[in-house]
Amino acid sequence: MKEALAAWAQIAPGLGCAPGAYKAKLIWQKDEPARSHVVIRLKGPRPLILKQVFKSPEDAGLAQSVAAQQDAFDRLRDHADAHAPEVLYSNDDGTLVVMAEATGKTLNDHLTAGRKPADMLRRTGAWLAAFHGSSPPEVRTYQPKFMVAHANRMADAVTEGRLSVALPDLFVHCCWGLGSHAEQAEGQQTLSTIKHGDFNMRNVLLGPDGATGLDFKPVSTAPVGFDIARVLMDFAELFQRGRDLSPGAVLSEETLAAFFSGYDLVGLDDPSVRFVPYVQLLNDWRLIPPDPQRRSWRQTARMTAIERLARNGFET
Repeated sequence: MKEALAAWAQIAPGLGCAPGAYKAKLIWQKDEPARSHVVIRLKGPRPLILKQVFKSPEDAGLAQSVAAQQDAFDRLRDHADAHAPEVLYSNDDGTLVVMAEATGKTLNDHLTAGRKPADMLRRTGAWLAAFHGSSPPEVRTYQPKFMVAHANRMADAVTEGRLSVALPDLFVHCCWGLGSHAEQAEGQQTLSTIKHGDFNMRNVLLGPDGATGLDFKPVSTAPVGFDIARVLMDFAELFQRGRDLSPGAVLSEETLAAFFSGYDLVGLDDPSVRFVPYVQLLNDWRLIPPDPQRRSWRQTARMTAIERLARNGFET
């Protein structure tokens, strides 16, 4: 934090800010073998956020992610309810960033505090629709075969001992079962738009002046179902009621109805919306430590739900 604030003192005058006019509060810190960063709230004449990254994977694309956030700000600049934070300063490699502070709490925080999911999911869907709709959509023929091949490679890696996962037999069964879901989506039309890239429950703020997206990945395009599946499976693995699931489903009708009351670019018949959640479930599963003793409480809760969703979704 001292290092980040020292950097802030150097760059603040160039932003027209007096460093002494701001009070700093650490709001997030990550210290892992491959990732280390701090996020600091600067309370002053204009509320700001300071982020400094000390360690990250070589392929993190930090500068490109900062550019993507500024691009999102520009796209949503005139939208009444959908926003992205303005980037006020970034160094060349994207490891030091100052941005305008966005108001609100994350979707995850709202739900943890006991807010009812329906309206929260509606507002989240509306933000994503505004963001996706900020670029001209491209009609594509959906081809899930690439995702099926990815799942098959994961199954082979587990079988051959190159990849360790929790409940390996069930994981392999579900990987090989992905093809049956792909058959229902193959060759149908979907929409491809600009992609957030990591649209989870902690990367959208819901506040009094609308919704704000955070932590964008480098600019790319993809079928809309990728961002939708990311946030809805994050929700399903932590907050969705298990008793509401139909056989073969991983997302409940209640979850889908709430989200799509705000998201209006495509409907439930879109092939990427129907298929990608099963892929996302497998990808989330792969990231859970196989050893229960090495899991956080959140990973423990997620793994319990993942097993339930996998057995229902792949009908084991």
